[in-house]
Amino acid sequence: MTKKNLAIAIALLGVIAIALILLAVRAHLPHRGEDASSTSSPTPSASAAPTSEDVAHAVAERFCEPDATKNNWQRSLTPYLTPDAWQLYSAVRPANVPCADVHDDGKPVGDQQTSTDRAYQFTASTGGPVTVTLHRGTKQDPWLASYINAGQE
Repeated sequence: MTKKNLAIAIALLGVIAIALILLAVRAHLPHRGEDASSTSSPTPSASAAPTSEDVAHAVAERFCEPDATKNNWQRSLTPYLTPDAWQLYSAVRPANVPCADVHDDGKPVGDQQTSTDRAYQFTASTGGPVTVTLHRGTKQDPWLASYINAGQE
């Protein structure tokens, strides 16, 4: 076997190994739509294309549920989060979230009102305002929350 054929075989095995790892990780992540019946807010998808304000409100509602179980809380929130935000909020216990009962009164805030970045602030009955920062890679991508700030002005 020549060095070229050996390198191709090793590269092919590497690609197969990476594909298997990605499939295993995907199988262990919550699936979109799982346990989404808890609220009537839309789940982000390419076909539904909810507005950025709709997504921000859905994130704020799901985030500000201190009485939810940790698994249900994470399952309902995960489809709305960027991968970095998912890592950040995966360790949060819903009982420690300082807000509850978000109102549908979102207003754009800050200078992050572009085609790929937005921020909205909502009022919560408990815990003060909730600010949700959204991001998407392109204009065609769904809006996902990159940061949630609850209970602070």
